[in-house]
Amino acid sequence: MVKKQYALLKRLRTPHIKEEDIRRDIHQIESGVRGENRLLQKLNELRLPGPFRIFSDVGLQSGEWKVQIDCLVVTDRCCIVLESKNISDDLYFNEDSDEFYKVDKNGREIAYRNPYFQLLKHIRFMKEFFLLNFPEMNVTGAVVFTAKSCRIRQKPTHYPIFKLESIIERILHMYELPSSFRLSNEQLDSVEQMIWKKQSTFIHRPLCESYHISPNELIRGVECPNCGTLGMKRTGKTWTCTKCNHRSRDAHKDAVQEYFWLVNKEIRNKDFRVFCQVDSVYAASRMLNSMDLQIHRAGPKTFYTQKKDR
Repeated sequence: MVKKQYALLKRLRTPHIKEEDIRRDIHQIESGVRGENRLLQKLNELRLPGPFRIFSDVGLQSGEWKVQIDCLVVTDRCCIVLESKNISDDLYFNEDSDEFYKVDKNGREIAYRNPYFQLLKHIRFMKEFFLLNFPEMNVTGAVVFTAKSCRIRQKPTHYPIFKLESIIERILHMYELPSSFRLSNEQLDSVEQMIWKKQSTFIHRPLCESYHISPNELIRGVECPNCGTLGMKRTGKTWTCTKCNHRSRDAHKDAVQEYFWLVNKEIRNKDFRVFCQVDSVYAASRMLNSMDLQIHRAGPKTFYTQKKDR
């Protein structure tokens, strides 16, 4: 996801009013990925009496309900949902208002969405997910704070909120809760197949729409794969960089990908010519038709989209 924000920053005319928001989102996304990686590394220490499977960054769908879960530990006795949060400094949960915030080193209070309710939503989803084939499956979970410098100063007693260093013991405790339910190895394999089969990629809106930026504010042109300059020139079947003279036959492919990320999920011949700065309708048509895109033919209104499996 973060590469989309970097693509947007690259094409924004600076200074721009949304630049700070984009950079903040990049920091949060990269921080979240680091936290999830720390959690997975910690889970390498997990040893349970029975078989288990670990799934990370799980996108699942049930009807119109879609979720993105940081980590699932599916065992022969229960399913454990783990929500990873990489937030540093002093952390506070207000039990009366259900608010969650941190106090940074400068004494500022910064509010966040309460991860406990995200955890509850994902537990509800997984209970529904197992309802048809394994209705007796116990689903539980925890929020795991992965930042090395975080301190949980105030936590309601009924919130399963833990630091990374204790999560192995917490999982062992959840696993050992009394239960008559058991999955065989074959049934656990079946659960794994269910999870992979139900994987659903979350479709994000184009970033110009998300950040309320007009596509007209973007710097157009094809990026040089050698020096990063925007505005390569098309001569015949070759792109040439105006700065370093690097040549490429298919540099436009990355520009089309960025168009889908930033501007629209559909691209027409005219859109391609404007965004990639190509004059010829026929050259634009050849380049679009040569790409691995889904073609929606409607005469002069023909447009292209990415294939669904991408």
